Amino acid sequence: MPKTLEFIADHLPRITVDDVVRRFSTSVEIRDARAFAAELQEFMHERVEAVELPPSLDLPLGVETTEQTLARKAAALRVDTRWVPGETDIQRGRAVLLEAFDRPHNLPLPEFARLANKSRQQVYKDIDACRLLALNVGPRGQKLPDWQLDPVKRHLTQTVLQGAAEVDNWTLYRALSEPLEGLGGRSPVEAVTADSVDEVARAVFNVLGIH
Repeated sequence: MPKTLEFIADHLPRITVDDVVRRFSTSVEIRDARAFAAELQEFMHERVEAVELPPSLDLPLGVETTEQTLARKAAALRVDTRWVPGETDIQRGRAVLLEAFDRPHNLPLPEFARLANKSRQQVYKDIDACRLLALNVGPRGQKLPDWQLDPVKRHLTQTVLQGAAEVDNWTLYRALSEPLEGLGGRSPVEAVTADSVDEVARAVFNVLGIH
């Protein structure tokens, strides 16, 4: 039974013997007023249960739908003026990218190619085909996270790359390398095993808002 009707049915006023006598004694012969009242109460309950409501009304009184909740929260987040990053914000953001770009686990492309026993041309092809994740900061060339030298972690990275083709590489890099509560505080590339690639990829997609 829909929640709204269940709420109404459970809160119907009780029919008493006095109600029965006052309302029906002049029109029908009542042999057992108490039993009649109980049957009438059950009849009303059954009739309420039989009513079908549209989904938009299938909620207890005062409870909003999921769509209404999301709309209200979205409205509270809107501002009249769109935020535009200032020069300081841009410089700070670039500094954060450069710091991440220069971390030891991010290897220059030639070094990655050597360790992967591939030619540079093949590595470029793998990047273009979304088989490898590469990071870029302006004219400083490309670097690749060294976790992709591990077959299982490379499989996870490829799964995320191909399932989130519209997401930029820096966002994917953070989603793969930063701790997730759902993975016990470990990052996806730390938590993944040969048997959990799909499960860990779903956790990454959830972070990215991809379902």
